[in-house]
Amino acid sequence: MPVYPGHLKTVVWTHLSHEECKRQLGTGFSYETRGIMFCDHGPTHIDAISHLSRDPKAPSVDKIPLDHCITSAICLDVSDIPQKTQFGRQKIEQELKRWRLDIRKGDTILFYTAQYDRYYGKPEYMTDYPGLNREATEYIIDQGCVNFGVDSASPDMWYDKTYPCHSTCAERGITHIENLCNLDKIVGKRFTFIGLPLKIRKGTGSPLRPVAILEE
Repeated sequence: MPVYPGHLKTVVWTHLSHEECKRQLGTGFSYETRGIMFCDHGPTHIDAISHLSRDPKAPSVDKIPLDHCITSAICLDVSDIPQKTQFGRQKIEQELKRWRLDIRKGDTILFYTAQYDRYYGKPEYMTDYPGLNREATEYIIDQGCVNFGVDSASPDMWYDKTYPCHSTCAERGITHIENLCNLDKIVGKRFTFIGLPLKIRKGTGSPLRPVAILEE
């Protein structure tokens, strides 16, 4: 699994196998368990404000409100944005108009970049994605967005080390999700989004399993 530079790799191992357990118990019954070691920013995950802000009072992941994790949501298509570039407010407004969608107070916004589809498992996955610029990030927050996510390693373009999107999130107290997939299935739709983090005390982020619930 690709991991952003500076983050811990995820490791899963067999802690106790059925064979070992059977020998230990000697009753014919057995069970198996796994050990897991991962970064709080390892797989698909949400960033806490404490990950982004140096303020010692910045809330950790266990303080993210549930109404920022279970929300109404939309998914916009930005897959035509070239890799290694940034997009702004104009692109978002174009996609809202294209799909006849709007940003409502309390929404989650997901951005389909197609990065996962094109590059997952390849080195380019970690470097060749587009990103939101400061204008785009401020715009969705001003419209009422409380959470957003991308199907890439970061909502910031890899080559801009000023991290305009992350910096804006730190300033405005808004979280976001990284390393999503299957967003092509919900492009142009409104749905209910659920992405619950683990309640890691003082965590700077948390793995999560996000789902979209669509009305038939």
